Amino acid sequence: MPDHETTTSPSDDAEWHLARSHVLRFEGFLERRSPAFVVLLGLLLVALIAVIDAVSGRFTVSVLFLVPVALVTFSRGRGIGIVTAVLAAIAWCAADVAGGLTSAQDAVTYLNGVTRLLAFVAITLLVAPMRDAVRWQRELAERESESNDQLRALNELRDALQHPDDVSAEKLHTLSELRDSLERLDVAP
Repeated sequence: MPDHETTTSPSDDAEWHLARSHVLRFEGFLERRSPAFVVLLGLLLVALIAVIDAVSGRFTVSVLFLVPVALVTFSRGRGIGIVTAVLAAIAWCAADVAGGLTSAQDAVTYLNGVTRLLAFVAITLLVAPMRDAVRWQRELAERESESNDQLRALNELRDALQHPDDVSAEKLHTLSELRDSLERLDVAP
């Protein structure tokens, strides 16, 4: 077993596992980029996959259209994800026509396009709540961490006030000021 598992507290262990999470690191990478960058990256991926799909003929890589749809949705939300889904469905139909699998006059081309659009929108509607859950979870963890820090400081203050003989005169004065501040907070409406 690695050393970190035997020498850390449960909260440190959880932080270590969160830091290793690929999804959170990837989400952080995308979050640091501008919205335009992520949307442009998604559109470039759609175009690249469409070109590869058109050139490859019967060898289908079309399922890869899910990647930019999910990427943009996870990074920028449901609205932009649906726009990307529409563009991916159009690109997939265009790749089928360009590759000679169907023609623009066939009704099946448009039926396939609508079916693919519905599948992409379904993916968008599934990925968007995951994005919201990750953000909500991160906000909760940050608030909990802040609360823990405040509680730890209050416990240290309580311990210092209960054992004033262990505290220097300078710290005692600071602690007295902190106690007065806390009492004012308790009295404030």
